[in-house]
Amino acid sequence: MAEDIISTLPDAIICHILSFLETKQAVAASVLSKRWKNLWLSVPTLCFTNTVRDHLTNFQFKDFVYSVLLPRDATFPIKRFHFEVTYDDPIRCPIDSITKWVNFVVQRKIEYLYLHPNAMGLPKLPVTILTCKTLVVLKLLSFSVEEGFNSVVLPSLKTLHLEFIWFPKLRDFMMFLTGCPNLEDLFTYDVAFDSEEESLTCDEWKSFCLCNLTTADIDCARCYFPLKAIHNVHSLSLEIEQVHYNNNPIPTFHNLTKLELISLEYSWQFLVKVLNHCPKLEELNIDQADVNKEYWTREDDKENWVDPDVVPQCLSLHLRTCNLINFLGLQG
Repeated sequence: MAEDIISTLPDAIICHILSFLETKQAVAASVLSKRWKNLWLSVPTLCFTNTVRDHLTNFQFKDFVYSVLLPRDATFPIKRFHFEVTYDDPIRCPIDSITKWVNFVVQRKIEYLYLHPNAMGLPKLPVTILTCKTLVVLKLLSFSVEEGFNSVVLPSLKTLHLEFIWFPKLRDFMMFLTGCPNLEDLFTYDVAFDSEEESLTCDEWKSFCLCNLTTADIDCARCYFPLKAIHNVHSLSLEIEQVHYNNNPIPTFHNLTKLELISLEYSWQFLVKVLNHCPKLEELNIDQADVNKEYWTREDDKENWVDPDVVPQCLSLHLRTCNLINFLGLQG
């Protein structure tokens, strides 16, 4: 009979192995051995993914999450919490329960938090997240941030991803970022504001900078984003529209070596302007992204290329790679 090597492993190793499974699978694995019966209660990673289609499955899923959280020993930390659940119409997002679950894991030294309640509307973000001092990675999708939140204190946060997030004002978004002084990686997509104009000249923006940021992927096509705040980055992906960059001064990116521009819309003068502010650029990727090959005509090429009076420094000294993606040429 073959030796059962797994049964000889320490509990800590088995818990580490179980942490690679979704929580539902980790709980199911407890039937494999009497010794494993309660080990899943010590697994430091919790992962819940599901599609809730009716009231019965909604009740069953909530009951399952509570049955996983409540029996846990308060001394056992929860390092990672991944929640990705789709609620089919007419089932509403149970934000009250989600808030309780988030409060629970925040109290247990959570380091990685991923929240995506995919439902109709944008539920309110649980505010306890904003003062979680142990968070290192925070990824939020489909939330609204309540107006008038007191403060953001995320001193350990290094990675922040915001997708389909609503803020009352641009200034509220700024306050969110100022509470992340050690941020290194920032991703934003479709971050929106009810009120933007009154905050564009906020004095706080003039000196605000995410000094430790090295990587940024910013969507400026749908909202204003102060580029000066990220001028220290080494790698930058930028989706930007003319309506926003006209009122958004381009800072000098002294450390930038890799740049991706998305939806440039053939704005060659803007490209030259950007290159003049990237003296150390080594890799440039320009992705036209949304070009419709069936309907594109010469009129869509808004500007002809004109050789600049002065060649940008990065072109003559540092640039090694240039990729043009999704561009359309003309027939000879």
